[in-house]
Amino acid sequence: MTSHVCSLRTFIVAALSFAVLASGCGGDSATGNASADGSVPEPVEDSDPTVSATDAPDTDGEDETAETTVASGWDANPVPLPVPNDPDSPGAMDDGILRPGESGPEVRMLQWRLTTLGFRPGEIDGNYGATTSQAVLAFQKHEGIGRDGAAGPKTLAAIAAPRGAGPRPGLPVPRVEIDLARQVLFVVTPLGTQIFNTSTGNGEPYENPETGARAIATTPTGSFSVQHRVDGIDKGPLGDLYRPLYFVGGYAVHGSHNVPGYPASHGCARVSNADQDWIWDNVSNGTPVIIY
Repeated sequence: MTSHVCSLRTFIVAALSFAVLASGCGGDSATGNASADGSVPEPVEDSDPTVSATDAPDTDGEDETAETTVASGWDANPVPLPVPNDPDSPGAMDDGILRPGESGPEVRMLQWRLTTLGFRPGEIDGNYGATTSQAVLAFQKHEGIGRDGAAGPKTLAAIAAPRGAGPRPGLPVPRVEIDLARQVLFVVTPLGTQIFNTSTGNGEPYENPETGARAIATTPTGSFSVQHRVDGIDKGPLGDLYRPLYFVGGYAVHGSHNVPGYPASHGCARVSNADQDWIWDNVSNGTPVIIY
C-alpha cells in the first residue's frame, strides 16, 4: 500500500480520534418559531415527480463545500472507540473517501461517531450500507456541506467538530420538526434528538393521474400534529407510501426507497424505510409536527 494511502487512512483515524477527545462543540442553536401560514395547499400523496436538473447536487464523491451560517446545536460526549493499530491494514479509505459498499474499521468509527451525534447509521458493524449512507446524507445536510452520502475529507473533518444547528428551542416536546431549507427531519423526545435525511416537495408542477388536477409540489409550513397512520403500504394515485404518519390532509411523513439529497417529493416528507420504522415506533398520534 502506498504512503499516500497510509496518510489518508491516518487522516480519518486522526479526525475521528479527535472527536473521541472532544466533549462536543457546544453553543446555542438557531432560534426562531415555526410559522403557520394560515392555509394549506391541496392535500396530495407522494411519489417521484420530475426533479429539475438544477436541484440535483454534485455526487462526485469529492464532498464539495456548500455555504453554511448555522451554529452549534448539541453537546456531544462520546466514549472512546478502539482505533485500528495498523494504518496499512486492509479496509476502506484507499482514495481518502468512505463510500457505500466499503467496509472496515474506518467505517465502524464513522458509524459510531454518527450515532453519538444523534444520527442513525444502523448497526455499528463496519459495513457502509444504505442506512449509513442516509445518515451521512443527513449529517451533510445538517452541516451545510456537499450532499452525496460519501464521507470525504470535508465530511470527516466536520464529523470531528460539527457546527450545525440543532432543533429550535422553546417548542413542544416530543415533536417532529422539519427544516425545509436543510432538508433534515428531527424527532425530539425527552430522551434526546434523532436526526434524519428527508426529501420534501420539489416546487415543480404535477398532475394527479386519477383526477387530472394540477398543483405545485410544495410541503406546507406551520404547526400540525400526527392525525392518523397506516401500518404498511398506503397506495395512492401518486405512489405508494410506507407506514405513513399523516399530519394534514394527504401530507405525511413516510418511508420511501428513494430519499435523495434534494427536494424530490410531491409534498410529503420522505425518509428511508428503515428510518420510518424507527419514527413509527417513537412518534405517536397527536405528536406535534412543526415545519419551517
